[in-house]
Amino acid sequence: MDAFYEESAVNKNQKSGEKKYKILHIFSIVFLVLAVIFIILFIFNIPIGSVESDDPELQQAVAMQRFIFAFCGFQAFFFISMWFVFYKLKSRCNVNYDYCFVSGELRISKVFNVNRRKLIARIDCADMIQVGDVDNNSYERFCADPTIKQVVCTPNSETSNEKFFMYVYANYQGKKLFVLECRELLLMNIMKFAKRSVLESDYVMQERKQK
Repeated sequence: MDAFYEESAVNKNQKSGEKKYKILHIFSIVFLVLAVIFIILFIFNIPIGSVESDDPELQQAVAMQRFIFAFCGFQAFFFISMWFVFYKLKSRCNVNYDYCFVSGELRISKVFNVNRRKLIARIDCADMIQVGDVDNNSYERFCADPTIKQVVCTPNSETSNEKFFMYVYANYQGKKLFVLECRELLLMNIMKFAKRSVLESDYVMQERKQK
């Protein structure tokens, strides 16, 4: 029996996230260009050996070259550092998540600025230990366990309409607790392939829970 289900957790502040991303992207490009310029200047001003001469003008020229060499090296390091900082900052802006379930495998991707994506995990139903609702006590018990690493796969702190925060506790490169913002349809598709014992014992259907 084949199954395919896909949905996304979209950032509620996507418009402001897009503006921040564009600004940070421009700054990161500027810093990268400046870093390249100073790296080139740094290479062209590498001192060639030591010059021993009584000529004050030659000594002054050598001293100036060494100063420019050191200055360009410092500036190159500074602008590379700034580029790295802004690159990391923009990777946190305008982030969405895609969840794709294909015949027993849950694929989670992180989407940057709509057009660039990174695969976070491919979790087979056979590797799932427990799935359930973040609002239940079982989730809190997993969070309290220091051996379990939590991986939040949603940009939002509150769910949108018809969605809930679902957790997936699995053996995936160690014990990991994935938090997703999704509709109950995703859980229903997972349960078509996972063992019944995978679903937490205190799980309540979202429609009944809202009533």
